[in-house]
Formats: sequence, structure tokens, C-alpha cells
Amino acid sequence: MFANSLWQAQKLLHGSQSHIMLPLSLVVTASVLVLYKHWKDDQGGDPTKTFLALIVVQMLPLVFLEKKILSCPDPVSMLSRFGSKVLLMHGCFLALRICTWPLLEVGIGVCNLIGFAAVCAALFFGFGFQASMLLQQMDLLGLVALGIGGAFLTEVVDFHNHQSLLEGTIFTSANYIEILAFVPAVWMVHQTAKKAEDWSSISGATREKQATAFFAFLVCFYILEDLISAYRLINVEPMGAVGHIVHFLLLSDFACFLLAHIYNPDKLSGGLLRWWGPEQHWV
Repeated sequence: MFANSLWQAQKLLHGSQSHIMLPLSLVVTASVLVLYKHWKDDQGGDPTKTFLALIVVQMLPLVFLEKKILSCPDPVSMLSRFGSKVLLMHGCFLALRICTWPLLEVGIGVCNLIGFAAVCAALFFGFGFQASMLLQQMDLLGLVALGIGGAFLTEVVDFHNHQSLLEGTIFTSANYIEILAFVPAVWMVHQTAKKAEDWSSISGATREKQATAFFAFLVCFYILEDLISAYRLINVEPMGAVGHIVHFLLLSDFACFLLAHIYNPDKLSGGLLRWWGPEQHWV
């Protein structure tokens, strides 16, 4: 019942051809908001314009994944490879928010605590991740360092910032690390599709458990991050609220899209043929 509902929702959102018009239209909508705010920004330095631009950048990896993941030899196994890394990246920026909460509240403090507890639960129960495995994630440390370094440079050259350098770096670091959260997934999907690696040895039950934990966290967290924030902003900054909603819609679409294929593996091959067309073949 659940699997069929997911598949029907995916067909409703994407149509029988499983194209990416919906994700692209959401990105275009967010981009139009950025252009509109830029046109209206006479003084320069509008924080809403910056926020909307970051939303657009954060949406691009999701569109890439939704388009590219079906070109992998075993798309439904890819989540087992990148899921824990994406969750760890979320854990990193949430931990940064929590540790710096006494100095600066980034996002909603209580939601950060709930989100961090949820991501730890998703990693442990969904992927069997343990603290001892952190040493195997040095690539993520590089991404976190890149986010913090980029944030510091951004704040150094931002002469219009009214915060202290430390507060500005903390705020921007959390945003940049969140933007980079899906980069491991993009890289792995790109490399796997190019090399035609096969990771089909993972059992269906394990993949379903991992997918459920992964998307349960993402959807629930971004309900807190996007929808609650949109509700708080709707009367103060409507454009910012729309940006949050558009981002949440894209994330929900990505979750529905991938879960539909994971819970309907018998329909996956047909979906691939519809995606690429009858003339395409695996390399």
C-alpha cells in the first residue's frame, strides 16, 4: 500500500515520462525571487537576497541527484553509499549551531537540538553508524574546513556586515556547511555513473531501512527548518518565506522520487526506459 502510494505520487508529480520539469521549475522560481530582490535592492546588502541566493545554490545538488541517479547501474543502492555522509554533514552544521548557541543563535535553537538528536538516531538505527567510524570520514572534514574557510573569507571582505567577525563567521559557516551537505552524494553519483560500478549486493530490506531513516530525518528536519521558519517570516519577509517553501517542496519531491523507486524495484527498469528513451542502453 505504502509502495504503491509512493509510486502514484511520483507519477503525479513527474508524469509518465519521469522528467525533471518540476524540480527545474522550483529552481527557476527561486531564481526569479533572487532577481526580483536584486532589482528591488537599491541600497545593496539585502540579507533576504543573499538568503534566496543560498537557497538556489542548495537546491542545485538535489536537481542533479534527481536527474543523474537513474544513470547508475543500481540507483537504489547509491543511497547506502552517500546516505551516511549526507547525514554526517547535517550533523556537523547542527553541532556547530548548538555549540555556538550561547554566543549566537543560528536558526531555531530548540529545533537544532531536536535535529541533532534525530540525525544521530538516523545514523545509528538506519546505517549502523558508530562514533569509531568517524575516522573513516576524512573527506567530510575537508568539506567542513572548506565551508568554515570560505565563511571566514566571506566575512573578511564583507565590509557592510554589522556583526562581529566571529559571529559572522559562525553564521556563514553553518550556512555554507549546510549548502555542502549534499556534495558527497553528488560526487559519488557522478563517479558511479561514469565508472558503471555495481553496488547491488545490499539487501532490499537494508536499503529500505536506510532510505526510511534517511528521508524521515530530512523531511522532518526541514519541516522545522523551512516550514516553521516560513510561518515565522510570512508577515515580516514574505519573499524569504516563499524561499523556504520552495526549498522544502524540492526536498519533498526528491524524497518521494527516490523512495518510489526504492520501494518499487520491479518498476525501476521501466522507469529507466521511460527516462532515457528506448534507444538508450547501459554502458
